Amino acid sequence: MVFTHALVVALVVAAPASPKPVDPTVKAKEAFVAGQRFYKEARYADAIARFEEAYAIQPSPVLFYNIGRCHEQLGDVPKALRAYRDYLRMSPDAKDKDTVSNAIANLERRLKEIGLQQLLVFADPPTAVIEVDGKVLGNSPASVELTAGNHKLVVKAEGYETTERSFVMQTARATEMTINLREAGKPVEAPPPPPPLVDATKRDEPKVATLTPSKDVTGTGATDVQQTVPAPKKSRLWTWVAGGTAVAAAGAGIGMGVAAQGAAARVNDPPMGVTPRQQADGAQGLATGANVAYGVAAAAAVTAVVLFFVEGR
Repeated sequence: MVFTHALVVALVVAAPASPKPVDPTVKAKEAFVAGQRFYKEARYADAIARFEEAYAIQPSPVLFYNIGRCHEQLGDVPKALRAYRDYLRMSPDAKDKDTVSNAIANLERRLKEIGLQQLLVFADPPTAVIEVDGKVLGNSPASVELTAGNHKLVVKAEGYETTERSFVMQTARATEMTINLREAGKPVEAPPPPPPLVDATKRDEPKVATLTPSKDVTGTGATDVQQTVPAPKKSRLWTWVAGGTAVAAAGAGIGMGVAAQGAAARVNDPPMGVTPRQQADGAQGLATGANVAYGVAAAAAVTAVVLFFVEGR
């Protein structure tokens, strides 16, 4: 019994301790450092594998940039474009955004030179299957290089209505599409109703608004009151214009009448250099002008009275 007990104790002591779980951050860093080392050694394919390993453990936008650099060094323009775009999509405010955008534009020019351009498709839900010209590209996001001309995009997912779209591919620059699938059987939302039409015959009619204030909160016991806002008064612009003309004409008539009387009084004693005949003609002219002014004043006064009642309706 003593021997058996001692053997059990020995086995327990000799049993190896269970290994501690490795911190994912540490594993991701190790893969990243290895990828950097391979990149410096121009082992770009190995570097891509390590950067992708690091991204699978701990996603980071900068890994897409490094992957894009590796693909560019390998001459794989489409994959470099895709990686750079993923980098900017995940890090839209990156400090090197302009530099990466210039790299993308340069790669797009290289594709254009061989008559191709990249199509990038985003779909919702992300599990949707994306097809272009009958070729399955996979799930969202997906990319493919196409020649200029007519093409057909199909996006489908279980439980959703399939979307088909024909489009014309341009080679000037890459094209991005976003497709949002609608759930199967879900009714299409009706557009909002148009605003009510306004009756042109009633457009200029004055409106009377009735305001109902809230109940008294001062504790005085006052009840609600109804306040009616009167319709705006009619404008009497032309009435005032005619009235003003009448007043001005009457004033002019009075002034010329006084001047005519003064001139007539000096017919026999005209100013130096003026003959009696000329003095009489001047007085007559002033009298005629006064009469005309009185006539205009009278006509304007009558017009003002008429307009007063017409514009007041």
